[in-house]
Amino acid sequence: MSVSIEELCETAGEILRTTRYMTLGTASAAGVPMVTPLAHAWDDQDAFYWYSGMDAVHSLNIEHNPVVSIVVFDSNPTDGGGQGLYASGRAEVLHGDALAEGCEVYYSRRYPDPAARAKRYQPPAQFRDTAPNRLYRARIESYSVLHPDGHPVHGDEVSHRVTIPFRTGRLSGTA
Repeated sequence: MSVSIEELCETAGEILRTTRYMTLGTASAAGVPMVTPLAHAWDDQDAFYWYSGMDAVHSLNIEHNPVVSIVVFDSNPTDGGGQGLYASGRAEVLHGDALAEGCEVYYSRRYPDPAARAKRYQPPAQFRDTAPNRLYRARIESYSVLHPDGHPVHGDEVSHRVTIPFRTGRLSGTA
């Protein structure tokens, strides 16, 4: 079985469309790692959005070290059939116009139904000044997935990740 890069990109898109949570990996300035599951949204320019308490360990890590890794993992398939979209990039807390735009992206993607969105929407004011939460954006620089053909030398005994030319814009036809 030989899977094409295009098929891997299609798989990545399906994972992103159907999985509502991601795992965010950060590291402190001293290199101490932290991972945390978060609800997320994404835009058509390869950016992922989430909100967190500004005093959460991962949020403090981003202040000192903006390099992040993200995994959106489909954990529902049969044993051994799991697949994830792996991403790496740089994260930032949003302010000003970027905060307003980020709120729109986050809530419209998380809650496509207008009635549900109206109930859940939090305006930018809920993410600034003395509010405890902040809205974050990670701009993704690279994506990878597990190759279903297995490792080129060790076969199915070893997972094998490959970099793919995936772009979130392909999901809406803008890539």
